[in-house]
Formats: sequence, C-alpha cells, structure tokens
Amino acid sequence: MAEAKATVRTMDSSYHKLLDEDTRPVPESYRRDSPIEPGPTRITIDRYTSQEFFDQEVEKVWKRVWQVACHEDDLPGVGDFVPYDIAGMSFLVVRTREDEIKAYYNACLHRGRKLRENRGKAATELRCPFHAWTWNIDGSLRQIPCQWDYPGLQPENESLPEVKVGRWGRFVFINPDPDCEPLEDFLGDLPSHFELLPYERRYKEAHVAKVIRCNWKVASEAFMESYHVIATHPQILLGGAHDVDTKYDVFGNYSRAIRCGALESQGLPEWDPLPADGKRRVRHPLNGWVYEATDDGLVRVTTPKGQTGLFTPNAEPVEGELGDVNPHLCDWVGGLQLPQSDFEKAMAERAAKDDRKNQTHPRVAYAQMQREVLRSVVPSVADKIADIEFSSVFFTLFPNFHPWGSFNRIVYRFRPNGRKVDECIMECMYLAPIPEDGEYTPASKIHWLGVDDDWTDAPELGMLAKVFNQDVRNLPYVQEGLHAMGRDYVQLADYNETKPRHLNMLLDEWIERP
Repeated sequence: MAEAKATVRTMDSSYHKLLDEDTRPVPESYRRDSPIEPGPTRITIDRYTSQEFFDQEVEKVWKRVWQVACHEDDLPGVGDFVPYDIAGMSFLVVRTREDEIKAYYNACLHRGRKLRENRGKAATELRCPFHAWTWNIDGSLRQIPCQWDYPGLQPENESLPEVKVGRWGRFVFINPDPDCEPLEDFLGDLPSHFELLPYERRYKEAHVAKVIRCNWKVASEAFMESYHVIATHPQILLGGAHDVDTKYDVFGNYSRAIRCGALESQGLPEWDPLPADGKRRVRHPLNGWVYEATDDGLVRVTTPKGQTGLFTPNAEPVEGELGDVNPHLCDWVGGLQLPQSDFEKAMAERAAKDDRKNQTHPRVAYAQMQREVLRSVVPSVADKIADIEFSSVFFTLFPNFHPWGSFNRIVYRFRPNGRKVDECIMECMYLAPIPEDGEYTPASKIHWLGVDDDWTDAPELGMLAKVFNQDVRNLPYVQEGLHAMGRDYVQLADYNETKPRHLNMLLDEWIERP
C-alpha cells in the first residue's frame, strides 16, 4: 500500500465557505488553492547574520534575479533617470524614448565613478562629474576629453554596459544576468490576481523609505504573515479577527496571504464596550487591559481587576502597581499621533460599536464603505468588487517585492543597505487607482526618514505610520536576538508562516544553482 502523502493543515475549507457567502461574484483567482508542501521549518540563523551567506546572496540572487528597480511614474519624461542601488551594486534606469526604458551599470568606464547618485530629469547626456567622459542617454559614447591620450581606445566598444529591463504593472524590473529567463516567465500567473484593477491602472501616490537595523529578510518576513498581529497589533483584533484568520498559498515565484477575519479556532474573550467619550484608549483583546492616553502625554493601563500603572509611550513605567505592559499599545495610544482621514474616522466609529449585535457582518460593512470611496474614482468597477477583495491580500514576489492585492494601495520593497548584513532599506509605496477622468499627480520623490525617525513623520501614510511603529519596533531586537540565541536556528510554523518558508525554500534553490 502506498504511503499517504503528508500535507500541511490549511484554512481552505473554512475560507471557501466564506466565499460562498460573498455579496458579489468572486474572481476565479480567489478560489485557487495552492498550499505549501510539507518540509523543514528550521532556518539557520547564519542566513540573517553571516557575511559569508550575504555574499552568496549577492552572487547567486541579486546578480541574477528579476527585481523592481523603480516605477514608471519615476520616469515620466525622456531623459529622466533613477539610480537603483542593491547590495553594493548600482544601476542607472533611464527613459531613453517615450516608449523605451534602459538600465546601465551606474559607473563611468574611465575610473568607475558613479555616473549619478541622485535621480534627475530631462537629461540629454550622461556626463561623468569626475573627468567628463560622456554618453548619450541611449548608452552610446558621446565624448572623451583628451581622447588622443587613449591610443588603444575603440569608441565603438565604450558604450555603457546594459542590464536586462522588463515591465509589469508600470513597475520597472531589472536583471543583471544576461542569460535570465523573460520577466513574463518569472512572474508566472501573478497578473491574473489583479483583473478588475490591474497595476497598469494605478499611479504612485506616495513613497516613503527608511533604513532599518536588521537583515533584509528579517524585515521582509515580518510583513509576510498575520501571526504577529496577535502580539504586535492587538488593537486590530477588535475588528472581529481570530487567531486563525488567514489563508496562505504559494505559486511558483510568488506567495499570497488573504487575511479575511475569523475562519477557525475559538473566538476572543468578550469585553464590555469602552466608553465613547472621545478619549484615546484601546483594550487589549486577549487580556482585557485598557490603555488610555493621559493629558500629560503618558499612558494609563488598567487591568480588569482594577490594577493600574502609568507608563511612557515607550512603555517605561512611571508609577503604579503594574510594571510590564504591551509596548505596541503604549505607542498606539500615546506617542506622536496623526489626524485621521474621513474614512479612518468612519471605521473607528464603527469599531467602537458593538458589532456583535449588528445584523451586517463587519467584513461586508467595511467592503461597502470601501466601494463608496472608490465609486468617485473608478465608478465602472466599484460595484463589481467582491467583499473578499477588500480583505488584506498581500503577495510576495521573490525575492523582495510585496504588492498588495485587491484594492489596497500598499506595496513594499525590502533590500540590503549596501553590503551591511545587519541593515536594510524598507520602502512603502502607495499605488492608487488612476481616476477614470485621467487626472492625477504622482509622487515626485522618495520621502526618506532618518533611521531613528518616527514613522508619523511621514503623514502621507496615514494611520499606517502608527502600525509601522509597532512593526519596526520589533525588528532591531530580532536582529540582536539572532546574535544572542542559544541555538543556531529559528523555527517557522507549518502554515501561518507559509510565506517566510516559501522565501527560504526559493532562496535555497537559487543558492544551490551553479
């Protein structure tokens, strides 16, 4: 008798029951099941801490893989250019004609000086600032001062070396490997997940970047799964989510997560509603502790048994019986605050109500509110959008590109900061629907935050900035903890950490290639 094939337990059955209750037709892509295969869940920590492994990534991955370099909105006109730096390498992406974009190694062929260190517009030539060797924007050699002093130089051999360029969804990809597969093959059927509003019909509304003190995979993996929400974003659980609420799938070079509310497991404890008196407060849904902002910028925490404590927004105790509280909720309630958008206010008001007595499921009500917002921008599709498409649907395309699905604006990119094992660059872009009247103004630059800046210094991100404060607070301590561990591996859950597992499985494949 053949041995039964081992499987990873999934949420597929419960998820499909949810789809059957949707108020709109559900796209075919949302009905696809492709769970990860069983396999090792232990990842050696040297992947995150070793310079030797990092150097392997550079040679086997970053020099060979398709990767997002920029967006077409960064290059609106002929002669516009954007440097793209990755793992100690640099490339220069240039719009050479209205319908053509090229990418070159960003180095002068004379003495190696970077041709451009910042983005620019309307260039008619690429002149090196060091000794003025000059190329046309199509890469052909234009001028060499004192060319007589290079008797063996053949001008026809001095064009700027190019790297492969591909485009999808108005994103510009590059690949340094001249023998790489076509971008279309690398993407597989990823575009099929964005049929109602393809990325070709979106523009870059905002772009914020920040250096994080951790390995690029530590940061990337932190934004791949919903498991961390329980501890890092407990205020989100007040919307009715449970501890098993996300469907995960893998498809070739990309993975998908659909966080759609309670699927299985026991519900959270039920607590009495908080007073609706306008004060900034939130209850931890697991233990019932209430975090409330005080007038002097501190946070008062009260337990269901009446114990209290006063804390700084950084969760440092000031006074009281309590001495150890959730740092993420202290920052959420205290710390720097941003004004809420009209939509965020409406959602907060709804969350404050006792939805257990509401006949409309919160997920359906949220979807309808989102449709109303989109109706003024893309009226032709707003009413066709299924409820499930307003869930948190987030993809990861190997190695570091995270476009969100459905009608969420978020797109992430995580990349090494130079050749530093313990640092990376985290970027968040907002890709908004291009209005059907054709009128829009894309973001003109990247808003760089300092390594120690608060995310609320980027108000264009709205309340997501406060969420990022919670996420990013963890990451340097993860990196430090990896160096301090008493064993040589971390362990990933079979299902809830599908996406980090998939990243490491693909990384193994690329590292092992000749």
